[in-house]
Amino acid sequence: MGKLYTVGLLVLFLSGCASYSNSFQQVESLLVQQKPQEALAVLEKHPASGRDRLLYLLDKAMLQRMSGLYAESNTTFEKAKKLIQSLRATSLLEKTGALTINDSAMSYEGEDFEQVLIHVYEALNYIALGQLDEARVEALQVDERLKQLSENDTVQEDAFSRYLTGLIYEAEYELDEAMIAYRKAYQAYKHETEAVPMLLKKDLLRVTYELGLMDEFVKYKKEFDMDDSFIEEAIGRGEVVLLFHAGLAPIKRSTSVFVHTDDGVPVRISLPVYQSRPLPFTQARLTVGQVSVDLDVVDDIDAVARASLESHKAAMVARLIARAIAKTAISNQAEKQGGELAGLLFDVAALATETADTRSWLTLPKRIYLSRLPMDDGEYQASLSLLGQKGEVIQRLNLGLIKVRTGEKTFIESTFIAPFRTM
Repeated sequence: MGKLYTVGLLVLFLSGCASYSNSFQQVESLLVQQKPQEALAVLEKHPASGRDRLLYLLDKAMLQRMSGLYAESNTTFEKAKKLIQSLRATSLLEKTGALTINDSAMSYEGEDFEQVLIHVYEALNYIALGQLDEARVEALQVDERLKQLSENDTVQEDAFSRYLTGLIYEAEYELDEAMIAYRKAYQAYKHETEAVPMLLKKDLLRVTYELGLMDEFVKYKKEFDMDDSFIEEAIGRGEVVLLFHAGLAPIKRSTSVFVHTDDGVPVRISLPVYQSRPLPFTQARLTVGQVSVDLDVVDDIDAVARASLESHKAAMVARLIARAIAKTAISNQAEKQGGELAGLLFDVAALATETADTRSWLTLPKRIYLSRLPMDDGEYQASLSLLGQKGEVIQRLNLGLIKVRTGEKTFIESTFIAPFRTM
C-alpha cells in the first residue's frame, strides 16, 4: 500500500507542477508593448503562493518599479528578503518531495545572483526616490551578501553590484569607500569577462587622481593605455548617470537527456537550459543637450544566468541521477506488491513528473547599460538612441527634461523591452 500511495502522490502532483514561466505570457506581452502598469495589474490578479511565492514577489516588485512605484517596489522586495530567510530552513517534506518527484517540489529560493540583484534594485529604487542614505544601506547589504556567498567556491563575485556600490559612495562624497568598491568591481569584471567597462577604467583613473594615489594612478594609466585629459574636464562639474535596463533575461526550458549511472545503466533526466531573448539593437547612445555618449554594458544578466547554471550543473546531474535510480527502485517495489499495473502506473507518473525546474526571475533585464556624462549646471533635454548594426537609429526614447547641478550626480533610468519569440 505504501508504494501505491506514492504513485497516488505523484499523480496528484502533476496538477501543480506546471512551470511558473508557462503562465507568464500575458505579462511579457504587455511589457513588450511598454505597458508595465497593465502587466502589474495582470500579475496581481493571479498571485502565486506556496512554492512559487518568491517568484511572484520578485516579478511584482520589478513591475512596480517599472511603473514608477519605487516605494511600493521596495516594500515588496523586503517581503521577498524575509521569505528567502524563512526558506533557508527548508522543510523535510519539501526535500523528500524534491528527491522523489522533481526539483519544482521545493519552494523557489532564488539563484545566488538573483538574491544579490534584490539589493541592487532596492538601492536603485532609493536612488530614484532621492534617498541616497537608504541606498547606501543597501550597498552595505550587497557587500554582506557577497561575503556570505563567497564561502561557496562555485559563486563568483558580482561585478555590477560592486560598481553600483561605488557609484553610491561617490554620490555621498565618500571617495575612499568608492575607490574600494571600484577596485573590487574591476577585479570582478576581469574574472567574469575580459570586457572591463571603459567607464570603470575612467573611474579608477579619476578617483585615484583625486585621492592623490599617484602610484596606483600611474599603474592604471599604463595598464589601460589611456589619455587622462578627461579628468580635468570632469572635476567640479555635474554629472548625468544613466542606467538603461534592456530586454528580458533568458527563460529556462526543460530538456531531457540519457546518462549512465555508475553501474552503466542508462537513465533519463531532465535539465534546465536557458533560452535567450534577443535585443534588436547593437548599441545605445545617450544625448543630453548637444552632447552624446555611447553606453557601456555593465551587467550581462543573460551571461551571468548561464554561468550560474553551469556552476552547479555537476551537482544537479548527480542529484537527478540519484532520483532516477530511486524512482526505478520504487517502481520495482510497486510492481512486486501491486502487480504489473501498479508498476506501470508508477512509471507513467514518474515519467510525467521528471521535468526540470524552469523557474526564474522573469522580469530581470537581459543587460544593464550605463553612461556617465559630465555636464555644466543647467537644464537639458535628454534622449536615448538605439542603434542598429550599421549605426542607424532604429528607435529613440525621450528621457525628458533633466536638471544638472554642479558637483552633484543626476541619476536617470530607462527600460526598453523588445518583441521576442519563444519556443
